[in-house]
Amino acid sequence: MELSFIKCHGSGNDFILIDESGQALEEGLRGPLSVELCDRGSGVGADGILFYQSPVAGADARMRIFNADGSEARMCGNGIRCLGRYALERAGRELASIAVMGDVVLEVRRVEAVYPGVESVATEIGPIRLDVASLPMVHRGRELVREVIPTLSSHLAFTALSVPNPHIVARVERVELEDLARIGRLANGDHPLFPQGVNVSFWRVLANGLYVATYERGVGLTHSCGTAMTASTFAACMARLFSFGVPVPVFNAGGKVICTALWGSDGVHGGRLAGNATFEWHGVVELEKAPLAEHRPVLRQVRRVGERDDEIQAYDLFKAVCHLG
Repeated sequence: MELSFIKCHGSGNDFILIDESGQALEEGLRGPLSVELCDRGSGVGADGILFYQSPVAGADARMRIFNADGSEARMCGNGIRCLGRYALERAGRELASIAVMGDVVLEVRRVEAVYPGVESVATEIGPIRLDVASLPMVHRGRELVREVIPTLSSHLAFTALSVPNPHIVARVERVELEDLARIGRLANGDHPLFPQGVNVSFWRVLANGLYVATYERGVGLTHSCGTAMTASTFAACMARLFSFGVPVPVFNAGGKVICTALWGSDGVHGGRLAGNATFEWHGVVELEKAPLAEHRPVLRQVRRVGERDDEIQAYDLFKAVCHLG
């Protein structure tokens, strides 16, 4: 079996994009395939796989996203920008709608490049909810806003949000990655408060925006996480450090995005996320299917069939400018 793909990234959060609109994969194959291909030692190497699927009612396409550990994610802010760009180019349009898990339909559109030569896409993010049941999280109250979780940290005050994937975010004066990784592993290691795990982020206020670092459920420490940056921006607006409805520059280890937190009604909120959608190279994988669909296919060969050196170079320049700033 051969599969064509695009290696892409949003703010350094890298993915394998597979178009299965022509021929859908077996339902049980996507998880094992993600484990095999995302392995950075023996596979293509990525944080996850984006599966582009045929249009559904009310949407131009559907996105399914599987993490490197084979688990399926509800949403991915960096990933939907990449898949959104693919959908826009495929249809020759400037605006498209993408369905994600839960039959949520989000609008994606081309926007002005964040830097010369850097392809850029904006997407809706949401729904965002503060109700802990939406994560889910086991908690005595309906919401958790700037509260210490003693089993994770004796001093950090977390806010819990679903975006719609689960997040807990905490403001810090200094981002300590070892501490973030430790808390992330705790929260995702059969923790009684998070039966389905949770994404954990530290955010820090800068003179010109925010800096966010994330331990991503099913992945680990990442260069960036689009929904985590949106969640952190939302929490910063709740703390009155920024204003709802006003774009906020959010920096990360992989570059920079622009997040806008939107306060809604009836407990349902939203956001917008704009940033790069960079295609790095095109490839083909040759696989031998396992006897059982739930078993990992065997990767026989990875072939690179097209390079996007101009996009890689443009983003490297943008990233350097972000870090200098």
